Amino acid sequence: MSCNPLNLIMNPSSISIVGASNNFRTMGTIQFLNLANCGYAGALLPVHPNEKEVLGKKAYGHISDLPYAPDLAVLVVPTRLVPEMMEDFGRLGTRHMVVITAGFKETGDEGLELEQKIGEIADTYGIRFLGPNCLGIINSHLPLNITVGPLQALNGKLSLASQSGTYIAQTVYYLHKNGIVLNKAISVGNEANIDIVDCLEYLAADETTKAIGLYIEGIRNAGRFLDVARQVSRVKPIVAQYVGGTEAGARSGSSHTGAMAGPDYIYDGLFEQAGIIRVDTIEEVYKIGWALATQPPLKGRKIAILTNSGGPGSGIATTCNTNGLEVPEFSERIQQEVGKYLPGHASARNPVDLTFHINMDALTEKIPEILFASDEIDGIIIHGIMDTGFIGLLYPYLKNYLDMTQEDFNKMSEISMEPLLKMPGTYDKPLLISSFFGREDHCIRVFHENGIPTFDSPEKTAKAMAALYRHHLITQRSSNDHEYMKRPIVSEAQSILSQARSRTIDEYNAKKLLSLYGVQTTAESLARTLDQALDLARAIGYPVAAKVNSPEIAHKTEKGMVYLNIADDDDLKKAFLSITASNNTSVLISEMLKGEREFMAGISRHRGFPPCIMFGMGGVFTEVLNDFSIRMAPLSLYDAQEMIDSISAKEIIGPYRNMKPVNRDSLAHILIALSQIALDFPDIQEIDLNPIIIDTGRPVVADALIIMK
Repeated sequence: MSCNPLNLIMNPSSISIVGASNNFRTMGTIQFLNLANCGYAGALLPVHPNEKEVLGKKAYGHISDLPYAPDLAVLVVPTRLVPEMMEDFGRLGTRHMVVITAGFKETGDEGLELEQKIGEIADTYGIRFLGPNCLGIINSHLPLNITVGPLQALNGKLSLASQSGTYIAQTVYYLHKNGIVLNKAISVGNEANIDIVDCLEYLAADETTKAIGLYIEGIRNAGRFLDVARQVSRVKPIVAQYVGGTEAGARSGSSHTGAMAGPDYIYDGLFEQAGIIRVDTIEEVYKIGWALATQPPLKGRKIAILTNSGGPGSGIATTCNTNGLEVPEFSERIQQEVGKYLPGHASARNPVDLTFHINMDALTEKIPEILFASDEIDGIIIHGIMDTGFIGLLYPYLKNYLDMTQEDFNKMSEISMEPLLKMPGTYDKPLLISSFFGREDHCIRVFHENGIPTFDSPEKTAKAMAALYRHHLITQRSSNDHEYMKRPIVSEAQSILSQARSRTIDEYNAKKLLSLYGVQTTAESLARTLDQALDLARAIGYPVAAKVNSPEIAHKTEKGMVYLNIADDDDLKKAFLSITASNNTSVLISEMLKGEREFMAGISRHRGFPPCIMFGMGGVFTEVLNDFSIRMAPLSLYDAQEMIDSISAKEIIGPYRNMKPVNRDSLAHILIALSQIALDFPDIQEIDLNPIIIDTGRPVVADALIIMK
């Protein structure tokens, strides 16, 4: 990605900052203070109208006074000054900027107009910039830090792109406490020029980035995001938190960065299709991201649990199972080997429970070596390794009996973990640690210093291990999985839509259009008169269904305009006369399907997203069941199959209670056809196929609704 503007922004040889002074109460000064003291070796060129020096660095009175065009300009100035200063840097020859200043589109129409103005200035001079309304960048490998938070460590492995500046600028101490070191961190702000997709492309190409974390309040170009993320996630794990899916979240995001939020379920589908591991909290972005960045890949589902307490072991095991991992009972051979290091009452089956065994050798060396070496196990979680954190709590009670300081007492209590630290690399298997202690414990500090992730609860540890397995599955995807066959637009389908006299296409024509794309629909015809209806029913064969066919009546069942299981001519006559009594319209006579399983599928459109394809449980209880999956068009066969497997009730797609398995290929074809129709006809706003009835294994569309824009 050599043309990515972030290549230079994250690696400048010279930086000019406007807005720093010798007043330590201002944001610009704090940011310059961090920049000047983080170890950055490039030239620093502060601009200030009054100060001759800023924090010991020569200051320049005006941008035009700078001796040369710096690689990067940083603006931390009043909003009204940004356009003029951007133009000054443009004239000087600077082509990359970070605009920290807020007060743009997140404030309303006036701010939006000002943001558009600086965008035009940037275009005039060929400037690429981050922001506005951001909190800077971090490159711990240069090192470079233009945020308000001092770096606590260098050369991290987890990189972050965030639509909240706080999550890269004010979390440095929190990250340090948890042993997490950021590699690159980018605050994108309002994304007026450089967006989060540019960040993804840059971090994908960055050799020192081993995993990517995202904080998202809204994505403006979901199609491009999907294309890029889908390629990146097969190589590097991506963990994301999205917060705009509720009314309050969307409102907050809009006022925060001017983000364009979307329904939560749309982002679920987008992330699934892109291979992104979605998490609920920013803590999980950091901690799960760190586990993915530091540990060998988890190549299977079998997890060993080693603990000094039954409760945490049970919590880890339960959470592993509920998140798709296995906690297999060890073979007799492994149990015998492990049992040599257990007290008589302890279990060696898995979890291995030492029941508060204070001797740490078994927990940190002897048993882990057996488990890591076993081909029965793919990854290991250990709970309860500790030394000074626990022993140190006893010192106040022991000090009157000991002739040593607490520091000496703690030093005496430290255990060596050198063998354990080497095992993940030696055996190419991940190790995660659960502990109720933090950096006050010597063991936890050692884990942090050696890139072994620690978690403050058993369940969080298990969820992180499940994320490692999720990434393993994502890496198994082939680049060919997302290829789709583009077919020519069906001209007859275009004719059906162009002849429509209403925003809603009647059911008969909707099904006719679907049939042109190879979708199986019920055998049916239109009847204008009772005699026609009777002839059609006899030709199809009783029982039949009779439905009103009118674009003005979209929801026929609620209007009492659907009659099912019509057994003979007399029943059909009653149904026909009832339907036509208040509607001067034709009646649809169709075959009566016998299937017991019902699904639904459809398309919908949302601003900023490709057409969304939906699949789920159907029938009259669709809204109640709320069991569905979503993907973005275009769909490949892999995407469609994955949608089918993503619903909670996927078991009924197979053989179920003496019913034949559903023809999965035919079901997938319906979804692919919807995708193609959505792309072929942008004027279609919505399609609803409900129900799709499974008749002796074949999916047949029994009802269809098409709504135009």
